[in-house]
Amino acid sequence: MTMKMIMDLDTGVDDALALAYALSFEEVELISVTTSFGNVTLENATKNTINLLDLLGHSHIPVFEGASSPWGETSYEPQPHLLRIHGENGIGNVDLGEPQRQPSKQCAVDFIIESANKFGKELILYTAGPMNNLADAIKKDKEAIEKIGKIVSMGGALTVPGNVSPYAEANIHRDPKSAQYVFDSDIPMTLVGLDVTLKTMIKGTDISSWHPIGTTASDAMVELANYYYTNEFDDADIGGAMHDPLAVEVALNPSIVTQSTKINLKVETKGEAKGRTIGNLDLLNRQFKSMTVCLDVDSVLFTQRFIERMQHVLSHGD
Repeated sequence: MTMKMIMDLDTGVDDALALAYALSFEEVELISVTTSFGNVTLENATKNTINLLDLLGHSHIPVFEGASSPWGETSYEPQPHLLRIHGENGIGNVDLGEPQRQPSKQCAVDFIIESANKFGKELILYTAGPMNNLADAIKKDKEAIEKIGKIVSMGGALTVPGNVSPYAEANIHRDPKSAQYVFDSDIPMTLVGLDVTLKTMIKGTDISSWHPIGTTASDAMVELANYYYTNEFDDADIGGAMHDPLAVEVALNPSIVTQSTKINLKVETKGEAKGRTIGNLDLLNRQFKSMTVCLDVDSVLFTQRFIERMQHVLSHGD
């Protein structure tokens, strides 16, 4: 059975790497990418996504626009540190030009619901940004979303400090209210957080290994990855964590996870600990646990597989 996949992205650099990585799996059909604010504005996320799909030779995959701002807010501007890490345009200031096609007219939420009803257990929903589109879909038609075979999200930090505060991981922090709504829905999902993504490090030499491929796609990916992994950590060698790509691996090859825990989570939605993901005290003794949180992975195997698969997919790009 060929699985169908929707990727929900706020397309910055690690989203771009995750998108390319997902496209390397021939046994999975990426039926669409839905976009949201996050690393960049919604407009830039959509532009980047279309350009990357076209660059990688997949211009047939449609893009659907979703949330433009956090729940309860009417606008969104990326913070300066995001522009430093991902570049002013979100993809390391690599200029891919203006998109040669438009996003679909149907909104992301309606497409997710339609796909859930159409494909059911055959569908994987992967999210790598704020959880708005998923939350809005649950709010509109929870019964449909419950049909989805697998939901995997890059987000949260249960056993390690956050990356935007001592408490919070960036995707959850950008809209904790929508994340809390998703957690409260009791729809089963897997959370791939900083607990495991920080264990999967790519090096500058790994990125450089794509350069001899010599395609437009490989040149662009080397440039944007070098930008990001030079800026992710101050005063360090080029390299860093593969947050979004690891979540793709978990979605498609769950055996990469060597330790996980089932838990009912809550999200702190305000105050100093805004965005913190932590066990829900009220549900500690409830038998049903909605969340599977990854705690350890085979990082060596994943890193090796990622580098090799990227070499393959970039050799077939534009």
